[in-house]
Amino acid sequence: MPYLRDVRPTKSELLILRNRLRIANRSYKILQMKLDGLILEVSRLAPQVKAEYDLLRIRHNRVRHLIAPAYMIEGMLNVTIAAYSVESKTEIEVSEKNLFGIRVPVITGTNVRTDLVERGYGLLGTSLVIDDLADAYENLVDAIIAYAGNAATLSRLLGEIERITRRVKALEHVVIPALTRSIATITAAREEIEREEQTRLFHVKKKRE
Repeated sequence: MPYLRDVRPTKSELLILRNRLRIANRSYKILQMKLDGLILEVSRLAPQVKAEYDLLRIRHNRVRHLIAPAYMIEGMLNVTIAAYSVESKTEIEVSEKNLFGIRVPVITGTNVRTDLVERGYGLLGTSLVIDDLADAYENLVDAIIAYAGNAATLSRLLGEIERITRRVKALEHVVIPALTRSIATITAAREEIEREEQTRLFHVKKKRE
């Protein structure tokens, strides 16, 4: 790496290293601030994702518990016909938003819930278990959409935290100390050179006198 190469005890080299150290310190502060913001956002989002996951499991279990009675009461054929009779189609839209300079997904759904009379299957020819099953499926799809968006955002933020943490540690434990040592080495070498030069000039002046 450039900051680990052998340095020459010159004034220009000292200025270059000091400028790099200033940039490294500034980058470290900016990345640390961004890291703190991401950690705060993750701490806020994680409980929400956990709650949405728990709700998703509850609604999934609700659907599983309703399928068996629906098959027993209506029969597999009638349940299948009722399912294919639904005219409205759920549409999933995936977009992005900027969060701390990170592009995170936003998942939304339309036509997730429908009115009872708009589902397409005949109300007189089916029992209430079909309605309950349709409601349960709509609730499950709604929970899936909500969980998928926030879970993807949380995963993206955690990956970014890991990446920034590596950079912060590299700056803190490798780059900044290496630059500081190089600057100290050049400063000491230049001071030694200046002392030798002053001593040489002193002897030259003394000989001339």
